[in-house]
Amino acid sequence: MSEIYKYLYTQFSVFGSLPTHKVFISSSSKKTKLVFADNTFIYGTISDWARDHSGLDSRTSNWSEEPKLFLESEKRRLSLYNSSHPAFITESGPV
Repeated sequence: MSEIYKYLYTQFSVFGSLPTHKVFISSSSKKTKLVFADNTFIYGTISDWARDHSGLDSRTSNWSEEPKLFLESEKRRLSLYNSSHPAFITESGPV
């Protein structure tokens, strides 16, 4: 059975953290999918606090709906992060 993920918020990158990503949570578990600007992703978990206090976000749930300059900037940042962290491996596929 395929899991359904609901958009929660966009987590902006700060120095030393993961690149900016959109956080989606599974409808059937606490499992999350973190989707990056190039539409690759990793799975993870978030705290109950983050889940319960994510209602203030005003970004879009799809990277394709973001302003072009913002998207291109985030793709560059993701590329730099990938080259600096070779162990950081994302998956591609349906988001």
